[in-house]
Amino acid sequence: MPTLTECRCCHNYAAIRVKMNGIQCMTDHPGFAPNCLNIHVLEASMWEYMQHDGPIGDEVPQNSVYRYLAYRRFVYVVWHRLGKKNRRVLPSCVVLAIRRAFPDPTGTYTGFKFPI
Repeated sequence: MPTLTECRCCHNYAAIRVKMNGIQCMTDHPGFAPNCLNIHVLEASMWEYMQHDGPIGDEVPQNSVYRYLAYRRFVYVVWHRLGKKNRRVLPSCVVLAIRRAFPDPTGTYTGFKFPI
């Protein structure tokens, strides 16, 4: 990960450790891939997101949308709804797994942003 802030292990989070049940990494959890990497699930999430938060522009690359929704779904699974301007740094393993599944063609990623 490009910044020290983003270099976090899933074992550093109590809320994630509770869900791991002896699994070494959250990306190996049986619910991770179906919830965060399955395109059909992410498409359903996209329609739900658009219904509540408005349209996603056609100019936004598809993989960028999938990454956003996958991160969002992971947050829901672990912390439920955080609310506006309440953010968490996601574990590096989770971010990298999502980026591998939905890569940016130029390799340019936003990374974690503190709320304004």
